Amino acid sequence: MINRLIDKIGRALLGNSLWLLVDKGLRLVVGLVVGVMVARCLGPERMGVWNYCIAIFTFFILFPSLGLEYVSPREFVNQKRSEDRLLTTAVGLKFIGATVGIVLASLFMGVLKGFDSNLVLFVFILTTGYIFQSFDAIDYYYQSKLQQKKSVIARVLAFLLVSVYKIILVKSDAALIWFVASSTLEFALAAVGLLISLKNADVSLKFSLIDWKLGKSLLKDSIVFSISAFVIVLYYKIDQVMVTEILGEKQNGIYSVAIRIYEIFIFLPSVLATSFLPTITEKFKNKDDKEFKTGLKQLYALLTYGAIVLSVAVWFIGPPVMDFLYGEQYTGSGEVLQYISLGFYAVFIGMGTGNYLIITNRKRFVLIKSLIGLGMNVLINLLFIPILGLKGAVLASVSSNLISTFLILFLKDNHSQFKLILSPFNIAYVRRFIKY
Repeated sequence: MINRLIDKIGRALLGNSLWLLVDKGLRLVVGLVVGVMVARCLGPERMGVWNYCIAIFTFFILFPSLGLEYVSPREFVNQKRSEDRLLTTAVGLKFIGATVGIVLASLFMGVLKGFDSNLVLFVFILTTGYIFQSFDAIDYYYQSKLQQKKSVIARVLAFLLVSVYKIILVKSDAALIWFVASSTLEFALAAVGLLISLKNADVSLKFSLIDWKLGKSLLKDSIVFSISAFVIVLYYKIDQVMVTEILGEKQNGIYSVAIRIYEIFIFLPSVLATSFLPTITEKFKNKDDKEFKTGLKQLYALLTYGAIVLSVAVWFIGPPVMDFLYGEQYTGSGEVLQYISLGFYAVFIGMGTGNYLIITNRKRFVLIKSLIGLGMNVLINLLFIPILGLKGAVLASVSSNLISTFLILFLKDNHSQFKLILSPFNIAYVRRFIKY
């Protein structure tokens, strides 16, 4: 049965997914242990400050990202251009964007909180990580070849080294600034690992190959995805800023530890979506509509069943586990995690339909649905955080995710997405899935 399932999904695809799961699994276990130690050391208020700065960091990630993570793997799969030229150009574009992002984020924080505020320094330290993230373009190449084992090894080693660094900080009761710097250190170590991995790769990074005409073409194709990604970042992080501004830094610290656990689980569907993307793209490019739909069905099934299992598990064990891990100073975080787990299904399926939208180049629709989701999130937060506290932020997140995800049903020529999304609930399909 196992061999039949492996053959059904594809050995290369499954192998790539397993390596990504190794990465996420280590982050789940090690990150949880170290994260709890850090949270207990810093306390809710300082955790609230740190996560507030991380939210600002993510607001400006549009600039180092440029949406290239959405179009570059597809371009590598299509192989219409020199892979060396494509890789080098992507890195060059991201480096320029990173520089702009650092300047704008620091200026924004200075205007918002005053240039003498420690928060400006914290945001500057965090955003210098943008420079090192420029080399994430190497991972886009590995994604297209289903060879993410190489990038996983680089990132896991960086993560483990920084985890040891954080433990040392906890034991020495270090100042908050050194914890903030740990994020940038991890980006730097991962970049070094990715560059080393290129020595044995079939592609090379040569800055003499930067092609500005190609860069313009990539940006033209990615700009809507980039803006959409920016909107999505606002969508997922605006609640922490609003919680801080309305309820205070301590409440954001309580909220943020629950969200951090929630985000660990959110990485799981991203692994599946990322791994399925090259295979489904190939089927779409070959105009094999039946196989294209089959690939989407398989992805939606895995996402659906995973979301259901996780939601049920987190609902029952979330509160006692959070109380055990974080203690009395974070009372309330378990309830936040419990209720926000009800949104797993919408988020998981949203990542699956995101593959469809990327492959079919529905850039405008991605932007529209992201804007609607953001608007609903901000509105519900404004209305209910003052009334319900942290539950209001949870309500905003779950409701806006549902609305944003299922807007795809209103898209014309959507290859019967409604039927594909609901196919995992069909008894006959469940039986076939179990059979394989």
